[in-house]
Amino acid sequence: MKKKTFDLICSVGELTGIFHKKTNINGLLHIVVKLVAKHMETEACSIFLLDNTTGNLVLRASVGLNPDMIGILSLTPGEGITGTSLKESRAINVPRGSNDPHFKYIEGIFEERYESFLAVPILHSKHRLGVIVLEDSRPDYYTERDQRALGTIASQLAAFLENAKLLLELRNQKNRGPEEAKDEKDNRRLPLKDFYRGEAASGGIALGRAVLVSGSGGDLLLSAGHEAYRQGESAFEEALEKTKRQLELLQQHMEDALSEVGSLIFGSHLLMLSDEDFSGSMRKNVREGMTPQQAVVKVVNEYVMLFINSRNQNVQEKVHDVKDLGHRLLKNLLVNETEDGDYSGQIVVAQNLLPSELVKLGVQNTEGFVLFGAGMTSHISILSRSLEVPVILLGDKNFFQFVENRLLILDAYQGTIMVDPAEEVIDRYLETDRRETDRRNEDYAEPFEPIALPNGRNVELLANINILSDVHSAKRSGAKGVGLYRSEFLYLIRNSFPTEEEQVVIYEKLLNQIDNVVFRTFDLGGDKILRSASSSNEKNPFMGLRSLRYAMKNRDLFKIQLRSILRAGKGKTIKILFPLVAGPEDFLEAREVVYEAAGALEAEGIEHNANPQIGAMIELPSSALLVEEIAEHADFLSIGTNDLVQYVLGVDRTNQQIAHLYDQQHPAVLRLLKMIAEGAERKGCPVSVCGNSATDPQMLHFFIKSGIYSFSVDPRSFSDVRAVLQEIADEMIE
Repeated sequence: MKKKTFDLICSVGELTGIFHKKTNINGLLHIVVKLVAKHMETEACSIFLLDNTTGNLVLRASVGLNPDMIGILSLTPGEGITGTSLKESRAINVPRGSNDPHFKYIEGIFEERYESFLAVPILHSKHRLGVIVLEDSRPDYYTERDQRALGTIASQLAAFLENAKLLLELRNQKNRGPEEAKDEKDNRRLPLKDFYRGEAASGGIALGRAVLVSGSGGDLLLSAGHEAYRQGESAFEEALEKTKRQLELLQQHMEDALSEVGSLIFGSHLLMLSDEDFSGSMRKNVREGMTPQQAVVKVVNEYVMLFINSRNQNVQEKVHDVKDLGHRLLKNLLVNETEDGDYSGQIVVAQNLLPSELVKLGVQNTEGFVLFGAGMTSHISILSRSLEVPVILLGDKNFFQFVENRLLILDAYQGTIMVDPAEEVIDRYLETDRRETDRRNEDYAEPFEPIALPNGRNVELLANINILSDVHSAKRSGAKGVGLYRSEFLYLIRNSFPTEEEQVVIYEKLLNQIDNVVFRTFDLGGDKILRSASSSNEKNPFMGLRSLRYAMKNRDLFKIQLRSILRAGKGKTIKILFPLVAGPEDFLEAREVVYEAAGALEAEGIEHNANPQIGAMIELPSSALLVEEIAEHADFLSIGTNDLVQYVLGVDRTNQQIAHLYDQQHPAVLRLLKMIAEGAERKGCPVSVCGNSATDPQMLHFFIKSGIYSFSVDPRSFSDVRAVLQEIADEMIE
């Protein structure tokens, strides 16, 4: 009997539903294998997790195998089908296990009745976590589609399984008791000032109380403050259940609004709430006489210190999650409780924050952010603009040590911060914020139509986008296409590499919302660092393994992205753009990978776009000097002026000490830009500008005079650039 087609992936509702029952980590893992077995219509499903102490795979949950072997059965990497799948980091589909050389009979696990085996490694941020295994008595039961589907499920569950694995490993450390927080504070700190000037990363006005979410040592400990809390065990249970409901709704909202983030971004929160070692400890403390807020603070801070003192970087990064969870529980315990238990009315202050954490906090109605740093890193500034949340970067460490719970006004247009401002100052900024909100809520602009120039050429204006939610802003501003889709944000806001199936879903959503999309392949490196993308810190990342160099060194990841774009683009016109091309050899080598991906899809019988347009970004002096050689092979060119200026002038655009030397109108830059335009024109290759220079009225005059007529800008700048382009056209007619 032919197996029914699988639905691809479990719904978010089902995945978050595993956290409803009061159980421990092992109980939750058992629910997971039952859920996967149901969706895959198979007789057995097991999860093996890698034990970092022994280096072996340990059976942690199973339906279909002997339950007495859970926690006991151990396999070395390379042992049996399961161990081989882990060791070689690949899926293994065995039609008849008894005939397979990797099959290993183990007495007492009741595996001998199964013939078909499908083992898929569980990877998160390129780290091996374990293996998920399906078994069935029917021979040759699993198809290639099942293999892809199980790979997607493994990716969906990877973050949850990593959290489960980390919590299991931390239990022994917890039993030894938490270490005391080290007081790293300098007793000679200066008092907090009334006014600070930082650097605006994302514009806007914000008013709220400061809440510190990352720092060092005791700075990170949760405090109940002097608020009025509801008392008793029933109040605690109500707050616990309300917190669960809020997080599940928030997870569903994330899936709808920010598909790039992936499933279960709040999985760590939900997992801890469901674990009796976490919420159960709070409950026990309340029953023994502690107030609910004391119980929450005690247990949360135990975990904070466990995570801080761990040598495992993955564990350390969970500090934000556990403190965030404690913050929500306390809010839901307030006598005057809020409806959402989120960060409404609060400004998040953090000394360090990953892009994924910025997203997680940003969607919880955070009013604004103050982040430690000097020099605007592009991934934080670009992402915060996409989330439409005010962000200021500040290099004064004293501010971060003293500011907890102080009232702040952020003017992220000017980069200024006011501490405990007077009422009249608050009123003035609130009025400014209301005017700006009204301006943003104006009706949709008319769709942009090419502007005809007297020389017979048409000026085109498209939008740059970073995440799917930007499409709404782009269309609202009048954009009819995307001149630059920065696909690396799909990786940055997850801090991991999505699977092919996940990328296909996201790219299809994008193409269904707007036509004419230029997909820039992932531009990682430089100031856009993914923790899993490199095992070492480069001394000069802008000159190191970044962009196309990184992609070509990691062809497996590059090919997965290209396959995803080609699959999503079936029946549509799509463009693929390579970043940081150094010369024609770079371009041709990368283009060959596109052809290889298309050929593999053809051989597998998978529908795809076999003829995408392929272009090169001109952002290095070498590619500018060799523009004609590149244009001979490319379908189009795009000038990335942000990088081009810094490489031509030798100026790090994120370094505030030399920011005044970053000059996009420097004669050397202008001469090179004109050379690019003339070279592309001679070869008949279309060329556009997608960098910040396209928002400068003087530069727009220069570009059009030089023969460049296509531009793409962020949605926030679209209306202003549109007006300037129309003025230029009118001047040319006059």
